Amino acid sequence: MLKRFLWFGGGAFGIILIVLVVIWNKATYLPSWYAESAPTQSVTSVDETKPKELTREEIWSKVSSTLQKQASAGERVGKVELKADEVNRLIFSEMQVKERVTSDAKLENIIVGKNTQFRDGKLVIGAVINLQELTQHKELQGGRRDLAQAFLNLPIVKDRPVYIEVEGTPIVKNQKIALDSPSIKLANVSMTVEQLSKHLGISQEFINQRIERERALVPMNVEDVKIQGDTISIRGTGTAW
Repeated sequence: MLKRFLWFGGGAFGIILIVLVVIWNKATYLPSWYAESAPTQSVTSVDETKPKELTREEIWSKVSSTLQKQASAGERVGKVELKADEVNRLIFSEMQVKERVTSDAKLENIIVGKNTQFRDGKLVIGAVINLQELTQHKELQGGRRDLAQAFLNLPIVKDRPVYIEVEGTPIVKNQKIALDSPSIKLANVSMTVEQLSKHLGISQEFINQRIERERALVPMNVEDVKIQGDTISIRGTGTAW
C-alpha cells in the first residue's frame, strides 16, 4: 500500500513538475527570429547580401513619389505597396515619435527586438521589451510606465525581457491605419484583453487605447488597406509631411 502511495505521489509530483516546466517555457518564450538575431560575444557576422534597412524618411519619400506619379497620370486615389520589413520600420518609428524617445539607440535599449509579419491577411507585430529600461524612460507618459511596472510585478517575468505580440486585421480609422479586434500574446501565452487586464490590474480601456489606436504610418489620407500575400496595399491620397 505504501509503495502504491509513493508511486502515485511520485507520479503526481512528476506531472506537477512537467506542468510547471511547460508554464515556465511558455512564460519565458522568446521567438526564433529574436534568438537568431541576438548578437553573441564570440561571433560578429556581417551579412553583406542583406539590403540596407530604409529609414522612415526614405520610406515616406518613396510613398510620396509613387503617389505624385500616379496623380500626374490622372489617378485621383493612389496606391502604394509595402513589404513587412518596411511596415516594421514605420510602426516602431511611429512609436518612437509617439513616446518621445529621442533616438534610435534609446528605443533599441527599450525594444531589444522587433518584428512585423503578414499572416493570413493579418498584421502581426512582435516586440521583445526590456521592461526595466522602459520604466526608467523619463519622457514616458505615466500610464505607460505603470503598465510596464505591472508586467514586472508578475512573478514569472521579474527582470527578464518579455515578448509581446499583437495581431489584428488592418482597417481604416480616421484616414489612418488601425487594427480591428486585435489579439494579444504575452510570451507564448495567448490571452484576451480582459484576461490581460485582470493579470496586470490595468483597465481594459487603457489597454485597448494602446493597441487599437490609429497610426500615422504613411503620409496619406488612407481610404483602404489590405494585406495581399507578402505586401500590404494602401490606397489613398498623399499629405504633406
